[in-house]
Amino acid sequence: MGSRHIDGLRRNLFLASGLATLLGGLASTAPAHADCSVPGLSGTVKEATIAAASTVAAAGATPAYCKVEGKLATSGEGADPGSAGFELRLPTNWNGKVLFWGVGGLAGATYADFAANPVDLQAALPKGYATVITDEGHKGGGTDASFALLAKGKPNWAARADYEFRATHQVTVAAKRLAAAYYSRPVTRAYFDGCSNGGRQAMVEATRYPEDFDGIIAGAPFLDLQVITAAAAKYKALFAKPESYLPASALPAIDAKVRAACDAADGVSDGLIQNPAACNVRTTDLGLSAPQATELTTYISALRDQGKRVIYPGFSITDFANGGMDRWSIGEVPPSAPNSPDPWGNKGFKPAPTGFQFTDHILQYYYALDPDYDYRAFPVTPEGTATDAAIRAFDSRTSRADAGRPGLYDRFIAQGRKMIWYHGLSDPALPPFRSFVLYEALAARHGGYDKLQGGLRFFAVPDMQHCGSGPGPNFFDTLGPLEAWVEQGKAPDALMAAHYPNDKPAPGVAPDRTMPLCPFPTQASYAGGDVKAAASWSCKANTRMLDVGLDGRLAGLPAHK
Repeated sequence: MGSRHIDGLRRNLFLASGLATLLGGLASTAPAHADCSVPGLSGTVKEATIAAASTVAAAGATPAYCKVEGKLATSGEGADPGSAGFELRLPTNWNGKVLFWGVGGLAGATYADFAANPVDLQAALPKGYATVITDEGHKGGGTDASFALLAKGKPNWAARADYEFRATHQVTVAAKRLAAAYYSRPVTRAYFDGCSNGGRQAMVEATRYPEDFDGIIAGAPFLDLQVITAAAAKYKALFAKPESYLPASALPAIDAKVRAACDAADGVSDGLIQNPAACNVRTTDLGLSAPQATELTTYISALRDQGKRVIYPGFSITDFANGGMDRWSIGEVPPSAPNSPDPWGNKGFKPAPTGFQFTDHILQYYYALDPDYDYRAFPVTPEGTATDAAIRAFDSRTSRADAGRPGLYDRFIAQGRKMIWYHGLSDPALPPFRSFVLYEALAARHGGYDKLQGGLRFFAVPDMQHCGSGPGPNFFDTLGPLEAWVEQGKAPDALMAAHYPNDKPAPGVAPDRTMPLCPFPTQASYAGGDVKAAASWSCKANTRMLDVGLDGRLAGLPAHK
């Protein structure tokens, strides 16, 4: 990519003090619209019950909008009837487009569970988008899977279908109809923007209902619930022996040693690890006891079946501290009863780490159909080998929520839809290498990376944790590049990203690092100068993100010739 293009990208860098470029192309004055009230909005979609509708006054860059809250009666798709809550925001100056936001975890709320790009969130209403979000058919906490069960042994098929795929699709259809009726003109474009479970929603939409959206933004997608079986192995390893437990206090020193060993592997010592799969760090060289090193090896290693085939990749070896492995896997406080079914108490909720909460509750309510199921009973070894029968049984009960098979994307690609997909390379919740594996499989299926990039572009974000945060450049616009791709045919050759002090952009605060994110498998190339300035980097085509070292092999990635 030439320097002229990099300069153009640099000018488009998101700065919290301005939002000038993100808000470019604001909608012009819209024609008259319907009354923002329950009577004014009721009856347009017979399946929708409007519970509340009121005008929210303009504030700063955000225009006035009609806030609509309601429920949609969901039906069909091989499940009992259900009900999905939604919130629709209809701005005064509509641009003719609808933007659907994803929700995180196991859903159960709307904006309380918001899971999408926060940069895009700030831009959407000022740009004139009608936005919509759903609770996916149930109420509850984001790590609470109890919605999936009516009683022991009795699945709640309606709530499962709504969470897995049905609610997002049917709310999409209803939201388009409500927006068109409110403004008395048709929807011209529709986009989806989600991360984590919101990324799963994005991928499920792409695979099941490609006609719903012209373009999709999918961040750190929860591609398949199978990650839970891998997590069960990791908790068995964590508690295999009293001395196996790795305390959060040990993580900063581990991070420093990993960075010292891996930083220069990408060609420059700049404080970032661009490809953790290329690292050659042995856990026995990190100053840990032998049991702790074994536990950490399980954490970064793939789950395999009895034939040693990879079932689910392992985690990256980078950025364990400060909201990484501590918050998600080992706990910010030690377990009070490590050898019990409930190591942290409180029925698997806080203070248990988020990863344990998901593991415990999905195994109970989705897999075993038993609220009292002990995660230790799942047939997987602490070394990370699951029985074939257990994998089949787990998949049979969870696979409707998945979007991890490459063949599922054929229609989306054939229809010419567009997707911007990203994943933080230090993600402690969902291994980034799962995205690597799927994207590589899609490239093999669709004629190579160049052809695949005509519709799907994947961006690996160095040193970014789950959907954001971390020491890497983790603030970037995806909505603007998707618009340019879909509406003008300008594919994103890079995403310009920034890191802000303490991960908190604010008016008058300049980023302390800027950098282009390159389409996979290209790794950003250093051209000289300030390593923390975007001008020093380019996205000249290469395949260095396919390089695999010891840690990538442990994670289950294939070696590339």
